[in-house]
Amino acid sequence: MKPLSIFKTLSMGIPARLSASAAVAPLPIITPFDHHLTAELVTLLPPTVSDQHWLCHALDASINTQKIALESLKSTTIGDALYRQESSRKSIEEYLDDGSIKLLDSCNEVLEKIQVIQEFVKSLKVVSHLLHQGKCEPSPITSARARNMLEETCDVMERRMSEDMKNHKSRSGWSSLKKLSSKKKLAPYGSAKNQDMGELGEILKGSKDVASMVFQILGLALSSKSSKHSLITSQYKPIITSSWSRSLRELQNQVERENDHQEGEKRSPAMLSELQQTMALVGELRRKNHIGATRQREAVEELDRSCGKLEDEIRILEKRVRDLYRHLVSIRMALLGILSQP
Repeated sequence: MKPLSIFKTLSMGIPARLSASAAVAPLPIITPFDHHLTAELVTLLPPTVSDQHWLCHALDASINTQKIALESLKSTTIGDALYRQESSRKSIEEYLDDGSIKLLDSCNEVLEKIQVIQEFVKSLKVVSHLLHQGKCEPSPITSARARNMLEETCDVMERRMSEDMKNHKSRSGWSSLKKLSSKKKLAPYGSAKNQDMGELGEILKGSKDVASMVFQILGLALSSKSSKHSLITSQYKPIITSSWSRSLRELQNQVERENDHQEGEKRSPAMLSELQQTMALVGELRRKNHIGATRQREAVEELDRSCGKLEDEIRILEKRVRDLYRHLVSIRMALLGILSQP
């Protein structure tokens, strides 16, 4: 029997179900961006949202991711030919039309919260100065002035935070805190479903989702009261199987568990620790009839120290948030430049 006849005979004897099973789906390609982003996210586990150092670490991770994305846009490995592909242009247009604007809105929302807290601390330091007279008691007039200012400061803080929450619910910026991580999920790079997404699409999607997550977490940490609306949506159902997507989902789950609190609690456990301390001291001073003169002096001294620490922590966070904002603008400008190419 000829060799060709032998092969024909063998192939006829193979069951159809075995032949079909030979077509195995290719494994997803692990891109350099996937490897980098996964490494960044793993360092954030477990999350300690109320800790200022962890928040700085999360901001740094997002900033580094934006830098990688920006470098990739200028990299010769992607090149002008990739930019001219229809799939790449579609990814760029979607990022510019939807993701980029919402990210910048979310960043501005965080900066607004920071500004509210900075003004709150500034007023509290004045109150502390009026009430802190060393071993001597402040005069009745000075004490009354300080307490009136304390009440007014707290009322302003609560009103601005409430207005901020209402604005977030009513405008597209608020929805960005929840929708960015729940819509348009990216299938694994190299999979059949997203074969046309490409490396550029994965880079834009990953950098956008990480920045969105960081803004959500900052919203939790900088809120003066508990709010279920601030929680990261639990409806995130990723269809992606990339390493970074699994790490991102795990991080979100752990943040949700850390922020889990009973209905009716005034403050979220995810609130920045020093902000919690400041708010607790303010609450104690407002209950003036329940503390003696000695404890009041101690509380005033503690409030002065807490305000100083909180002011420093907020200043450090603000610097990083503004740095992240600049990188988001740079990516947007780079993408606009790409689309303007002939």
